[in-house]
Amino acid sequence: MTFHRQIIMLCLLLIYGSGTAFSINYPKVFGSDWAQAEQFVREHRAEWKPIFEEFDVDADVAIAVVFPELIRYSRWQDAIETAAVNGLYISGGKSKANFSIGRFQMKPSFAEEIDEEWNKSKLAREFDFVFDIRDAADARRNRLKRIGTLEGQCRYLAIFIRLMYLRHPRLQTLPKEQQIRFLATAYNYDHTVSWKQNLRMQKQRTYHTDMIKTRSTKTYRYSDIAVTFYHEPLR
Repeated sequence: MTFHRQIIMLCLLLIYGSGTAFSINYPKVFGSDWAQAEQFVREHRAEWKPIFEEFDVDADVAIAVVFPELIRYSRWQDAIETAAVNGLYISGGKSKANFSIGRFQMKPSFAEEIDEEWNKSKLAREFDFVFDIRDAADARRNRLKRIGTLEGQCRYLAIFIRLMYLRHPRLQTLPKEQQIRFLATAYNYDHTVSWKQNLRMQKQRTYHTDMIKTRSTKTYRYSDIAVTFYHEPLR
């Protein structure tokens, strides 16, 4: 990509990312769900921070990326989906069960993609470890164990961010708010899409907290919520 095209793309990112993050009072919109998610971060940030630092990732950026998932986390729904994944994914793979599990709502397919991309990257050599990516029950069982704990999900989140920086080197040169918008959109929508597609998706209102989306469901921009949290001091 030429220098001029890079400048154009960065300008587009700023335009697409300007959004309306602060025209909506998200803490008020989500009320007790926001407060509970914020309290969860307050209780766990200290134990998460060293995991992110191990991969040279800004903890505040990482937490902001997944904060919208903490808002809509449902303990009972997660228990049901985790049981289904444990029962079907291990034996049959993602085609049999691919529910989002855990506080950060990670799918087995997401973990599979991260495992494969990590193994192919220079980061695997730099950090001196690789994942078992065999199409085998024991490999899938171990993958579920990794995403089945908060520590494991933090590691996957950190690795996801490092891989995104590796795939899009210019991302790290942007202000933290723009990084969060891009990373949050990639995490919520699809981390494998192009730079331009990510910018387009930043404008889409697809996030909601209803169990089932209906005509009356209110939708929001995932990245707006992430950025709002980043700028909100933990009370």
